[in-house]
Amino acid sequence: MADRPRLVELKRELEWRRCAKDEQYFLENYWFIQSPAAGRILFALRPAQKYALKEWAAERYSLTLKARQIGWTTLVAGHQFWLAFFRADQNIIDISRTEREAVLLLKKTKYGHRNLPKWLLNRGPMSLVEHQQKMVFENGSQIVSMPSASDPARGESATLIVVDEWAFLPNPEEAWASIEPVADVGGRIIGLSTANGSGNFFHQTWVGAETRTNQFSPMFFPWSANEDRDFAWYESKKRSMTSWQLAQEYPTTAEEAFIKSGRTVFDVDNLVEMIIPVEPTIGTLAGGSGLRDFVWLPNHRDHNMDPISVWELPQERKSYVLGADVAEGLDWGDFSVAHVIDVETGLVVASWHGHTPADVFGEEIFKLATWYNTALVGVESNNHGLTTITSLRRCGYKRIFRRRRVNSTQGNTPTTEFGWHTNKTTKPLMIDELARSIREHAIILQCSATLGELRTYTRDEKGAMSGSPHDDRVMSLAIANQMLGFAYAPEYKEERNDYWTVDWWANLHYGDQDDAGDLMIGKYSVRS
Repeated sequence: MADRPRLVELKRELEWRRCAKDEQYFLENYWFIQSPAAGRILFALRPAQKYALKEWAAERYSLTLKARQIGWTTLVAGHQFWLAFFRADQNIIDISRTEREAVLLLKKTKYGHRNLPKWLLNRGPMSLVEHQQKMVFENGSQIVSMPSASDPARGESATLIVVDEWAFLPNPEEAWASIEPVADVGGRIIGLSTANGSGNFFHQTWVGAETRTNQFSPMFFPWSANEDRDFAWYESKKRSMTSWQLAQEYPTTAEEAFIKSGRTVFDVDNLVEMIIPVEPTIGTLAGGSGLRDFVWLPNHRDHNMDPISVWELPQERKSYVLGADVAEGLDWGDFSVAHVIDVETGLVVASWHGHTPADVFGEEIFKLATWYNTALVGVESNNHGLTTITSLRRCGYKRIFRRRRVNSTQGNTPTTEFGWHTNKTTKPLMIDELARSIREHAIILQCSATLGELRTYTRDEKGAMSGSPHDDRVMSLAIANQMLGFAYAPEYKEERNDYWTVDWWANLHYGDQDDAGDLMIGKYSVRS
């Protein structure tokens, strides 16, 4: 009987060593989780979760696109505890969207720790710090859970960084700038997220992982990764959720997750169905001798200027409009963009996109608009747009959109101001009208880059709209769409010199009669 305690001690030591060696064994036999339906239960790993554990052990950079509520946060909570408890000197950092989510993630880890058998707690390292966002053990390991805005990884030498809901972080690019140097010196990264539309930082990182252009190993887990769900369950969700919500929360494929997810302003299904991207001709415009005499140089790149994308060359006697969104002109940040639309067909025939000073952008618009039969130009007048408009006027361009505004500082007298002004009143209207034009096929778009920005243009919980990472093309196209309504307005009609033409002779005889424009040679000829 005296040997019984010794035997128990030996068995527990063997069990400890097995837990330290086999993470899956530890989680399934000693790690308790809190189930909403059943309360405290042992963690029974699903096949998908077992696969993820193996990937995390094998890959330094892991990126997971997943459906909601398939147990991945719970898995991470157990994984990071196992590392900190059974391995010395582990510095583990959790990065979440908000402080509340950071606290909830670590709360899952603390729950499992608190429910371990006493002998296992006594055999392992003692917990030295119990804080809402930190766990510290006497073996030198710690787990710190922080919101991304606090920049917790900068300056750290972490062994593991867990980025939770990466696509929804308020600063995903800045978070990566903080994380990357940590991983570069030997640390591991586990990135997890549901999708939040395409074209954003998380999506770009995912595409890089799939195409092996970055170091991440990708894993996708659909709604069916939870074996408790069947097709009937999915159909019930389908009936109660919008298409973008379903694709975001419970995707079937990775493509569906990115293309249809996000609180998108524009109907993604409609964009996918009606817009077939076509590769444009890339080139530049060289100056000519006359006002309209610019020379198109296809497949030509001039290092001093950004190239123009052209889907259809200017057609004689056609009318065009141009919309422009102006950026600051630095080599980083937002871009300056212009779109040209055929008034008759609604086809987006050309675009300009690049970083350039605001005044130089005005010169580029002058060339492009003049080439397209002196298109009606609408430039966003906010901030640096005034510089672009001034440059455009200095070039002698006449067909610039202008608006009437009552000036309260000058006795409520109406004044004329050049450019399209975007504010909290005009922005929702112009975006809604762009959505309608696309839906009703009033605009025909073939630009894949613009399509990408339309897909990621979203509305947040408060109704504010923005794109990720950029929405310059969206704003430019929206302004161009507004110009379509003014293309034939009398104040914007181009003064054409038709001296000595058939039209000139007709007007000379018939004046401004309504049928003069329909005159055909011989219309009034009669036999004597």
